[in-house]
Amino acid sequence: MKRVLCFLFICFIAQVVSKNVCAQNTAVYEGLTYYLDKQEAFEAATTQNKRVFLFWGSNSCTRCDGVKRNLATKSVKAILDEHYILWFCDATVYPWSSPEVSDYFALFSGNPPYPVLCIIDTMDRRYGLVSGDQSARALQAMLNNDVANDHVDGSEKSHNAYISHNNLIVNSATDEDICVYAITGSLVDRFRKVAYHSVTRDASSYPAGIFLVTGSSGWTQKVVLMKK
Repeated sequence: MKRVLCFLFICFIAQVVSKNVCAQNTAVYEGLTYYLDKQEAFEAATTQNKRVFLFWGSNSCTRCDGVKRNLATKSVKAILDEHYILWFCDATVYPWSSPEVSDYFALFSGNPPYPVLCIIDTMDRRYGLVSGDQSARALQAMLNNDVANDHVDGSEKSHNAYISHNNLIVNSATDEDICVYAITGSLVDRFRKVAYHSVTRDASSYPAGIFLVTGSSGWTQKVVLMKK
C-alpha cells in the first residue's frame, strides 16, 4: 500500500512540475496566449494548420504594451484566435541581429523600433512585416489582408500586398517586378523583389486613394491608402 501511495505521489509531483514548465513557456495577456519558445510556437502552428504571428519587443516597453492591448481588442483577437499562433520574442534577450529573428528583419538596416510584428508560415517564410506603433485598425487591416489572400484550399499563398502606416508592403512567392498603378491607370511606383521576402516601400508620396499592385508573375491586388 505504501508503495502504491508513494508511486501516486510521485506521479502527482511530476504532473505539477510538467504543468509549471509548460506555463513558463507561454504568457497570457488580455486573453491572448503568447508562446515564448520559437520551436514550440512553430510546432503548435503546424499541428493546428495556422501561421505564426511574431511579436518582437520588450516587456518594459510602453509602446509594446499599447500594441498588445490593440491586439487584444475584440475584432483583432477574433482573427488571431482563428488563424494564428502568437510567439513573443523578448528583444532584450534576442536582439534584431540574433539568429532567432535576423532572417525576418533583413529589410531593416539597423535596430528597428519596438515592437516588430511579423507573419510567418510553418515553412519559415515571411509574409508581413511592420514595426513601431500599430493601431487596432491597422492591425485588423493587416490580418484581414493576410487571411483574404490565403488560398481557400490551404495551399501556398502566391502573393500579399497591403498598406500599413503609409508603407506599401508586398510579398510574393517568386522573383518579380512590382508595379503600382493609380486607379486612373498612371504608373505610381515600380520596384524589384525576391521570392518569399517582403518589400516595404514608403508610400507617403503616393496620393490618397485606390491603387492596383501588380506582379510580373501575373497577379493584381487592390490596396487603399488613406491619409489624415
